[in-house]
Amino acid sequence: MTVTPSNPALDQPDLRRILDGLNPEQRRAVLQTRGAVCILAGAGSGKTTTITRRIAWQVASGAFPANRILAVTFTDKAAREMRSRLEALGADGVAARTFHAAALGQLRWLAPGRLGEILPSKGLIVRRIANCLPRPYCFRHASDIAGEIERAKNRRVTPDGYLDSLGAHEPPLPADLMLRVYRTYEHEKQEADMIDFEDLLELAIRLFEEDEQSAAIFRERFHAFTVDEYQDVNLLQQTLLDLWLGGREELCAVGDDYQAIYGFTGATPDYLLALPERFSGATVVTLESNYRSTDQELELAKKLIP
Repeated sequence: MTVTPSNPALDQPDLRRILDGLNPEQRRAVLQTRGAVCILAGAGSGKTTTITRRIAWQVASGAFPANRILAVTFTDKAAREMRSRLEALGADGVAARTFHAAALGQLRWLAPGRLGEILPSKGLIVRRIANCLPRPYCFRHASDIAGEIERAKNRRVTPDGYLDSLGAHEPPLPADLMLRVYRTYEHEKQEADMIDFEDLLELAIRLFEEDEQSAAIFRERFHAFTVDEYQDVNLLQQTLLDLWLGGREELCAVGDDYQAIYGFTGATPDYLLALPERFSGATVVTLESNYRSTDQELELAKKLIP
């Protein structure tokens, strides 16, 4: 459903600029303010412009108040950039955060008793555990081992299910040793009353699954969601997003399956590509114009990349 502005003030030049300079496909995405929207956006195609203008138009058209919109990015820098752009477009008040920052805020708001001290890095605990492994495995880089734990947790795989989850995947240590490290890591973290970044998302998931009142309060607070870089969403993040939505279809997902870079942590572009099937009435918009590269660069890229 496309919502057009009913407010005469929207004819003012400072508000019309939300649509200024957009190409037809960008404009189509921006004007589609309600329901599921899937924006497939290649590198340099103006995706950030498109989604910030869409959010601004949601606010300006009256589709949603600014404080009822949650925009999710993958880095703090991207979140700051989005807030800055939205403020410049008159849509200040929109919450723009990473998945982890959003989950942390929700836990502090709705269930502060569930929070422990946040572990800034897995590295120190993992290094201490790895030092006790037999040679030569005790020399394995801690970041490789920590990455394997992160991969499992992003797939919602606990130590009990770790070995069965491996399939053809090869961990950085022999499977039995990797399981030992994973179990010990979880035990030491819990003994210290600490949580890691994956735990933040898992705790928020459990909150909304177990506490219907908290879920209802959250869904009353946020009515519409935009997720940038959707090709890099993993199972943990998608599960939390589903609980945020609570059966609603007010989701704008933007991404490019060719730019998926977090597969090693459990991310997959499948959620992006499957969105039109999940929401039968979804609007799919493909942004193909490139505003970042010269014609010569684009021609060379076409020859190198099928």
